[in-house]
Amino acid sequence: MLFDGLKFFLTRTLSRDDVAEVQRLIEQHGGIVSSSPAGATELVDYDKLNSQRPEWVSTAFIKDSVASGKLHDPAKYSGIVFTSKPTQLHRKGRVKYSVEDDARLLHFANQRGWQSMKSVPASVWKAAENEHVTNHTWQSMHEHFKKQLRTKTPKEQRDIMARASEIIRTRLQQQQEQDEIEETGARTSRSPSAPKTPASTGSRTPQRAPSTPATSSPPRPQPGERAQQKRKRKSRAIVVESSPDESEDEENADETNKAHGVYFRSAFAEIAADPSKRARLQALFYTSMLEGAHQRRESSVARESEEPEIQPQEDSVSSSGQTELLQTSRVDVQRATEEQTDEIICLLQLETHQQMPAVVHALYYCSGDVDMARKLLNGASPSGVWTPEDDLLLVDLMVDENIGRSAVDAAVARGGFTSMQVPRDTDAILERVQFLR
Repeated sequence: MLFDGLKFFLTRTLSRDDVAEVQRLIEQHGGIVSSSPAGATELVDYDKLNSQRPEWVSTAFIKDSVASGKLHDPAKYSGIVFTSKPTQLHRKGRVKYSVEDDARLLHFANQRGWQSMKSVPASVWKAAENEHVTNHTWQSMHEHFKKQLRTKTPKEQRDIMARASEIIRTRLQQQQEQDEIEETGARTSRSPSAPKTPASTGSRTPQRAPSTPATSSPPRPQPGERAQQKRKRKSRAIVVESSPDESEDEENADETNKAHGVYFRSAFAEIAADPSKRARLQALFYTSMLEGAHQRRESSVARESEEPEIQPQEDSVSSSGQTELLQTSRVDVQRATEEQTDEIICLLQLETHQQMPAVVHALYYCSGDVDMARKLLNGASPSGVWTPEDDLLLVDLMVDENIGRSAVDAAVARGGFTSMQVPRDTDAILERVQFLR
């Protein structure tokens, strides 16, 4: 579901009508309304947003996500939007204050403890000018706030900030789409179909990319060189067919000569497009999901049959305990290094356009399953997502480090995990325990 596994806290500043409506939307779409702000996204009114508290999000985040059917970026509903760089206006003469300017001034004053009807000292607006809150001078902001905004009621402030927030979100979305278009064009200009300097068949040293920018037209060949270029292009095609490794090396060398920012993003786009590379990244987080539970049990039995014969022990309980530990040891979680984890998080941020906290939460509740986390971040409702309530049922298993499969089987048989939102077998429970450890 849309908010499956996400926890929200409704602050006391919200009206009763807002609380009732937002709580209904959250619970209808699988979210959790918490009685404590710990570990939850706090929902507030627009006039309470604070850029220093990014976990404070306006209630419009819930309403817009439900209306569109997909999870929006919560950062665009926080106070951070009022600290983004204002639009530069190249006009002569006096420039009128926009709704966005008014919202930025109200947010700046609210961050410094301002209350309605009270004045704001000039030193505050000098700081606002230094921080480029708007494109106006501090004297202009001081006079405008005193005459136009100081007497605004909390409801009027909320209306101003709500309209401004929508305007800023629309502009940021347009900028993001424009960046994606430019990135696609940059990748197209680096595609293998573009003409390159031919490489010698006798040497594997890649040629440097031409210094001509991707947006400029290629240099016009001289008449006497056309025949020679045709021959070179034909031989180039033969080289590509016979030695694909050499072509790959040349492309890597060409990309290295590009701007570093574009290269960083294109590298992750390449990983996302290559199933083999994506599979290797997923293997860092969780065990292979290609084999089913039945196949894994068969492999476990096969491994036990290959073990050398164990000498009979006097204590039969010890022998059964060793067998149980062998079965339990099959459930293994591969742990990634910090660098590998960062790469996976960046990849998911790039693919889903979500902020880091949302990506980390998704990976945690999906037990490191990258595909499942990607579906969750894109607004789907994967069946294998864990919830905090499900994890609480595993407390006893976490305490016992030598927990065996038979103990989990017995707990499943007697209904110890029936309260979980999704029915799970012994393998899924043991994998979750190993992941949490």
